[in-house]
Amino acid sequence: MADSLSSAVRSVVGAKLFVVLAGVVFTPALVRLIGPAEYGRYALVLSIYGLVNVVVIGGAGDAVRKYISERSDPVWRAAVYGYAFRPALILGVLVAAAFWLAARSGLAARLFGAPFTSLFYLLGAYAVASQLASHNLRTLMGLERESRSEPLKVLEKALFVVTALGLAVLGFGVEGVLIGHVFASAAAFVLALPVIARSIPLRALVSPPDVDLPKRGIVRYLASTAVFFLFLNSLYHVDVVLLQAWTTDETVGYYRGALSIAEFLWLTPIAVQLVLLQRTSSLWATDDLAAIQRRAERATRYVLLLTVLLAVGVAALAGAFVPLYLGPAFEPSVRPLLLLLPGVVGFAVARPTLAINQSRRSLRPLLVATGACSLINLALNLALIPDYGMAGAAVATSIGYGSLVGFQALAARRLGYRPLAGLRWRPILASAAGTALVVVPIALLSPPLLALAVVPPLGGLTYAALAVVTGALTREEVGEVLDGIGVVPRGLERRLVVAVDRLPKLRE
Repeated sequence: MADSLSSAVRSVVGAKLFVVLAGVVFTPALVRLIGPAEYGRYALVLSIYGLVNVVVIGGAGDAVRKYISERSDPVWRAAVYGYAFRPALILGVLVAAAFWLAARSGLAARLFGAPFTSLFYLLGAYAVASQLASHNLRTLMGLERESRSEPLKVLEKALFVVTALGLAVLGFGVEGVLIGHVFASAAAFVLALPVIARSIPLRALVSPPDVDLPKRGIVRYLASTAVFFLFLNSLYHVDVVLLQAWTTDETVGYYRGALSIAEFLWLTPIAVQLVLLQRTSSLWATDDLAAIQRRAERATRYVLLLTVLLAVGVAALAGAFVPLYLGPAFEPSVRPLLLLLPGVVGFAVARPTLAINQSRRSLRPLLVATGACSLINLALNLALIPDYGMAGAAVATSIGYGSLVGFQALAARRLGYRPLAGLRWRPILASAAGTALVVVPIALLSPPLLALAVVPPLGGLTYAALAVVTGALTREEVGEVLDGIGVVPRGLERRLVVAVDRLPKLRE
């Protein structure tokens, strides 16, 4: 049985939250074990891997979850599962071969330094293992079984953290961390097989059912999605790679630390993006633009509401939180973190539209819009990093992130819907400004630990009250949000709704 949209979002958010919390333990522990220079090397390796392999994984993985979700016929789903596996495996092996060739030929050492030879060999193994794991986990998502795929992602992350930190303690450095990646991905692939077998016979991997699949369409979608992820992931990684070219490993480590905190704001938006693709594909198949409009409008507004709140909190607490979380040596990360926040909010708001645009069989509008953002991001990073270093990278990346909102909205309008309609941005910004006036002085004037304890609950309550007062949220929507969360006791939920109803309303 498929999971509902709200339960799917809860499953994905829960898994993402675990990943974030695991990162809360993993990142500072790893930094302290291997130091800023080695951590900068690890950040560079991940960026190189992200630019190359996420393109491949995203294309194959999203193709399988889109086409599986188009029909509920078990034979159709088995055919898609088996047919999509072959190009996924071939692409993974090709990427691995490219990494191994770069290591064996000495290219990796000439470009990045001698230590990168062994790292590129390990990246090749990781390319195959992660491709296999992604195929199975995305298949479960295509079956709309996020209640099964997300616990496996949690287990994968736990295995990685334990293995990577254990090997780092034993002195294996970045090599040990990459071995942790390989082991965790291989385990996730194997453990997903019996779960998939309940819906799809595993023999479909080697002998797919003879079904009239749109094979050319699947291949085109896979290739188009790979290009889409190339553009999208350049937004994540170009800044880190270019920063390495003009600065030091330590600087890259500081900047990557800022990114790791800023990306926390994407926890719920990424969850929404992940569950929307497979739940919108059938709407495009029936050309139900009215349903697509309703889903896009609501998802975009809720994402903006939540992300703006988190951005205000991170901005207020950056000076206290960064040295405590990453260590006193990472105080230089505060400035790029603050510069990244506006763009991170924009990227979050664009994520529901990205998923809906991607759930169509034809991805041309999506590719044009994302490619334009990618070019803007690349040009600005090339222009600003040589003179301004980390600050230049942060400003360039923030603008690149933020441009996604406008470009994706234009693509959506061309496709027949308007994701930014009914956004209520004025009351949302007014709520954010009022919250900042309350929490920023407290954060600046209080001791760090006291600020970290007081600001989050006070800011959350202030923002929620102002959102209702200004009209950013209605009484009915508060009830819907509480129902969607699914963990608020009914008695408390009724009291909250009554309290909301008594709040004064401001006319826009």
